Amino acid sequence: MGADRNSRSRAHGFSALSTSLGVALTLGLLGGIVATILIVNDLRSDWLSSLSVEVVLAAETEMGPNEMEREWSSFPEVAQANYMSADSASAELEKELGEPFMDFLGAAPLPAVLELKLEPDWMAASGVQGLSELAEGWEGRPEVVRVDYPKRALQRLESGFSDWTWPLALVALVLIVVVVAQILNVVRLSVFGRRHLIRSMELVGAPPTRIRRPFIAEAMGYGAVGGLLAYGVVVAVLGALQPFLSVLRDWGLTELSIIFGSQIMMGLLITGASARWAVGRYLGVRLDKLM
Repeated sequence: MGADRNSRSRAHGFSALSTSLGVALTLGLLGGIVATILIVNDLRSDWLSSLSVEVVLAAETEMGPNEMEREWSSFPEVAQANYMSADSASAELEKELGEPFMDFLGAAPLPAVLELKLEPDWMAASGVQGLSELAEGWEGRPEVVRVDYPKRALQRLESGFSDWTWPLALVALVLIVVVVAQILNVVRLSVFGRRHLIRSMELVGAPPTRIRRPFIAEAMGYGAVGGLLAYGVVVAVLGALQPFLSVLRDWGLTELSIIFGSQIMMGLLITGASARWAVGRYLGVRLDKLM
């Protein structure tokens, strides 16, 4: 009897380990999907917010440089405004070209400009369309001649993200369905090995709710353990990718909490629901159907 009990205990322990690992592998895929979505969104925000907008100023303005920087920096869309005089802009161009053309021309050929850095959150939310409308409004100001920014490059960037949004969403949906199906299958196999125990509990008069409860709790335990293991794997992969993806260096508790929460929540929900469904398959089934 003791040897038989130890054998069953070892078999159950192996089943629990294999189930937890199966759930962990599947939830690792889910964590990878969530991490990829966050990375793509951060890359878009990073690219959009890194652009520089140049406001070309009229030759005669009533405001001084410091006053102009303060006013433009106070706009909610602007993170930073730097004034560059005509002489400074021309000197910068001389340095880039390596030709002292100012001595030849005798005057600075470039106008004064304001270099603007936009707020990353605003830029990520508004995109190219919002920037275009903002530039049109700025060009109506008396001190502004025109607003320059890489419009075509931004439009291509935005269209690239838009073109890939639906295909990536479809792929993510298919992978999530695979995740759910795989966890369902792993839990079903775990319950299948104890189908006779379920029938025995039913024959001695245990109600269905009481029969399901320990199996659901056990399966959710597998989901919690699998979620923790999967989270560790995803964090390790992200750490390895950090030198190659600059956006990962700015990640903190918020992004990691989203990944962790999605894995744990999905692990608990799917394993619990799978166990409830798997146990229900064997309730009320004839003995000859259990073989």
